[in-house]
Amino acid sequence: MFAHKMKTYAFVGPSGTGKSYRAQMVANEKNIKYIIDDGLLISGNEVIAGISAKKAPTKIETVRNALFQSEDKRKEIQKAIKKYKPESILILRNIR
Repeated sequence: MFAHKMKTYAFVGPSGTGKSYRAQMVANEKNIKYIIDDGLLISGNEVIAGISAKKAPTKIETVRNALFQSEDKRKEIQKAIKKYKPESILILRNIR
């Protein structure tokens, strides 16, 4: 799907376990410029693509947004990744 190599890191765990806090430290330490969190592709303090899963009207929609189940949303993220060609990306994923 992507023509360039990209190192991928992930923090997976229950909500409230410090993933976002640790993500910032690891991103700084490893010079990771892009983070995927709750349906958003973020670089620095800027949302590059996506729609926040937290703004979804139902829990089902929240999960669908966070997992990019909508083809349009998935393509938006893919297009942004192709455009910016990140060397590395950090993915945050909540589990229950």
